[in-house]
Amino acid sequence: MAFQPYRQPRTVREAQWPSQVTVVCDARKFSWPRKLVACYNPRASRLPAVQSQFISMATSVQLSAGRPPQVDCADDAHRLGEPIGDQHGTVTSDDGTCLFYRYWPATEVWSGRVAIVLHGIGYHSGPYKVIADALNPRGIDVYALDARGHGLSCGPRGYLGTPAQVAADVSSMVHLIKQARPSANVFLLGDSMGCNYALNYTRHNGNSLAGLVLLAPAFYVDKSQLFRMQSLMEMPYLFLAHRKPVIDLVGERLQESTGDPGFATARATDPLAYSKVSFGYILDVQRLIWNWKQEIAPRLRLPILMIKGGKDNVVSQKDCETFERLSASPDLRFQLYPEVRHTTLWDPQTPEILSQVGSWILED
Repeated sequence: MAFQPYRQPRTVREAQWPSQVTVVCDARKFSWPRKLVACYNPRASRLPAVQSQFISMATSVQLSAGRPPQVDCADDAHRLGEPIGDQHGTVTSDDGTCLFYRYWPATEVWSGRVAIVLHGIGYHSGPYKVIADALNPRGIDVYALDARGHGLSCGPRGYLGTPAQVAADVSSMVHLIKQARPSANVFLLGDSMGCNYALNYTRHNGNSLAGLVLLAPAFYVDKSQLFRMQSLMEMPYLFLAHRKPVIDLVGERLQESTGDPGFATARATDPLAYSKVSFGYILDVQRLIWNWKQEIAPRLRLPILMIKGGKDNVVSQKDCETFERLSASPDLRFQLYPEVRHTTLWDPQTPEILSQVGSWILED
């Protein structure tokens, strides 16, 4: 699979997720006529072509706060999902929260392997079709979950939930797959923040999995991030307003973290993704793997493939090396790609990385 620079879809129908923000007036909340209204998007050069169908409302307040639209029930998720070409559905977590997922079945004879993708910070499942495009031809089914509070899943925006809730969310996907395919070998594949979701689940549920794939795991941020002028200017919010979304995900940090400029442009204009998060959100991410050196790494006894870019200045390489040393896994492989930045899935070397992931999953 040759590297293809990330291309923003031209229309909503073509998109794997809506390419621009569209808003439908909801007569229950607004007195406007029931018709499609295009939300102003200062980054968009033109408005997308859309069909006259009702989807959930993304209010101007949510958009200006850098958050995706609120989803309150499975019907909301399905209405937003109607233009999406992927197979998709919802599952219900233990506390009743509806969670949206996408499914890309193997295009060759099924290998018995299934990968569940857990997305990165502030993102959602749609762009992770890049993984399915690489693994489906090798007989691997791929599912991708929108974390609660993200994408098309329910849950208040700006909050990840407790570690117990997050573990239950992942468990709901594992259970869904095991019900459909009892013999499946299930792998969790985490991207950055998604690695924390995977590790949080696996600390108590490792026996339900065949292995872990950790791409750019976020054990802790690289120290260089702490001393950036932008970070220093944001620091007062940690103490005075830790739930205010002030940490920019789509500006200079994003440009520096990827080897694919097309991805950076698409990520910045994706209406289902966060453009800003709060310190509280970041603390929620870290809370998932709190005390990982004592409570997670020594307990993991399943195969693990860990991949990181050598030019990744977002997350700490030293902590990846520490995890490798402390892990009880009988088969842990840590692969460093010297020229790759943080976004391992959107880089000229992504085909090579995903080829390695596919081969590792298919090993006996």
